[in-house]
Amino acid sequence: MKRLASVILLLAAGAVFWGCSSSNDNSPLFDPVTGKHPANWIESHWLEFRKNNDQCVQCHGSFTVSAQSGGISGVSCFSANIGAQICHVDGPAGHPVGWGAASQHGRSGAMAAPAVSAGFAYCSRCHGSLYSNGAARSCLSCHTRAPHPDAPWHGTTASGTNHVFTDPGNAPECAKCHLNGANSAIQPTTPAPAGTAPGCFNSTLCHGTDVSHPTGWSDPNSPNFHGPTAKAASSPSGGFGYCQRCHGTNYQGVGAAVSCFSASVGAFTCHNGGQPAVTPHSPAPWHGTHTHTNTDTTNAIFCAACHTNGANSTRQPATPAAPGTPAGCFNNTLCHANDVSPPHPVGGLYLPASQHGADAINKNNNGKGLNTCQPCHATPSTGANPRFNVPRGATLTAGCETCHTALTAHPTPWLVGRGTTQGATNQLRHSALASLATAGTAVTNYCTLCHGANLDGAGGVAPSCVSGTTRLNIAGVGAVCHFNAVAVKDVSTGLFNIQTGCVSCHGNPPVGTSYPNRDFQHGEHQFLNVSCATCHSGAGYATALHANGTANVVLSATFQAKSGGVASYNATTGACSNVSCHGGQVTPPWPTGVINVSTDCLLCHAYGTTQYNSPSSGPLTHHGLFTTTCTECHDTTKLAVNHFTNLQTTAMEGPASGTISDALNYDPATRTCLFTCHIGNQVHDRSMVWQ
Repeated sequence: MKRLASVILLLAAGAVFWGCSSSNDNSPLFDPVTGKHPANWIESHWLEFRKNNDQCVQCHGSFTVSAQSGGISGVSCFSANIGAQICHVDGPAGHPVGWGAASQHGRSGAMAAPAVSAGFAYCSRCHGSLYSNGAARSCLSCHTRAPHPDAPWHGTTASGTNHVFTDPGNAPECAKCHLNGANSAIQPTTPAPAGTAPGCFNSTLCHGTDVSHPTGWSDPNSPNFHGPTAKAASSPSGGFGYCQRCHGTNYQGVGAAVSCFSASVGAFTCHNGGQPAVTPHSPAPWHGTHTHTNTDTTNAIFCAACHTNGANSTRQPATPAAPGTPAGCFNNTLCHANDVSPPHPVGGLYLPASQHGADAINKNNNGKGLNTCQPCHATPSTGANPRFNVPRGATLTAGCETCHTALTAHPTPWLVGRGTTQGATNQLRHSALASLATAGTAVTNYCTLCHGANLDGAGGVAPSCVSGTTRLNIAGVGAVCHFNAVAVKDVSTGLFNIQTGCVSCHGNPPVGTSYPNRDFQHGEHQFLNVSCATCHSGAGYATALHANGTANVVLSATFQAKSGGVASYNATTGACSNVSCHGGQVTPPWPTGVINVSTDCLLCHAYGTTQYNSPSSGPLTHHGLFTTTCTECHDTTKLAVNHFTNLQTTAMEGPASGTISDALNYDPATRTCLFTCHIGNQVHDRSMVWQ
């Protein structure tokens, strides 16, 4: 009896097994002998299930109630996985919970690398080869124009529905719509050769091999350098978040995008001098040419990934920000507190020269100055020979040198009225530093930064401040700088006293051949007891006429001739008129004219009473009849003693009788002389009395 029962059980089991594997029309089995599904069954079982879901119940049990699932096969449709194959942990009724979120069916599903349960091809098993012709609902019921988000599909949403995150392995599916750039605003310049397998960057679809970035993207000397884009304000086309779209959240590289920690890309080294980088930005100290100070503050959230509370930095805020404070550059959440923000207004408010210029020259000695600009605006940020070329903001592509020509930290040239800055005539001048001369800080701390320790240009990035008669070409403008010395250095203190006055820039007298030290007749006039202001009145330093590129001659009114008329200079003829020291007569040309003071008396002295220096005594009238010359009576050696003294007055420099030649036997008491033309006259044995 026991043996019979065993046989019945075996026959019953065999009947069940056979019934599950019989070759009837409802059976999904391919081989009734092995009882196994076809090798590619996982690829098509969903379609068979959609045709007649009851046929699966015979072997797998219920597909709606987990407790009744599994059947005689022992394989439940609620299994999490079968080996490496991910199955239906929630049952085969549909996608997993939350699948409708873009981060699930998009980023983690369709856009992922092709696999048994990921990639666009995986979706096509149920949704059809065109994603609208399958057993499952059409993808176009949500994505209205394509089986992906509508254009522009390049990062306009926060969910990451951006095609740059799509694994390149999906290219064959993309080719169904985008082969040779179809249905896209971008087409490859040269289509790939026929038969080329679809790829993201091989000219078979939308992009060529160089599409990822503009030319020069890796070259730090190129205007297309990727640094400015990474440091720009966060947007669909800039900022560190923009880089993450291709290079990954940690910038380690995704798909075809390289890691930002690479040692090199092509011919260019990356962020660590040819060694694998430890950061996705330039290595510390990151305040040179590639400085973090011009990174837009909207990137703070990305900086926080590494630098929250000052991590991985030599700076930490003294007091960490309160929990929950959004990451910011100057709010104690990262490296800096609120006391290290720019010490001046930002943007256009600080651009006027009256704002940043006054602070740079520190004319009020208020704790500012050019050396305080250096840490943020110059390379190097400390020490000698800085170049103020660190870009700041969105408009200054070369830092201070965007406006102030290269190799100068001040307007070029730094002279009142000469040149323009931002379309306005330069008004700042370096003599403003003179207000600090007594403290010695001005020249020592500022000028010597670039012009060398002794202001002679030695070891400096800027030229010597003392050029003598040599014309310097500074930023395209020819100029002769300080002729003798810009400043006198106190050996005991090492400080400078600024040399002021005309002689700092002009020779005393000018002896050169080019402006502003052209000789002409300066040497002759130097001995006339006159000053520069005699002929350049109102045109000295810090006046509107100074340094305007023109030799302004404005004759002082003190030297106006007695005969009247404004003392003036004719730039065309080079002659002066109505000048008292020339007796009101037109002078010889300034550049070439010559007066022999021993013989050319009449060029300045004319007989009469119309001028201050004209002889008008009666006897001169008689002597004139004999065509005598001045030097027959006046000794030029005696004349030279006082002849050109006190020209600024109308008084005689000395008695005329003191200049009469000894050969005349002149008697001062009787004011008569005995000379050859008077000898032999018995009545008039002496000359008539000189009146």
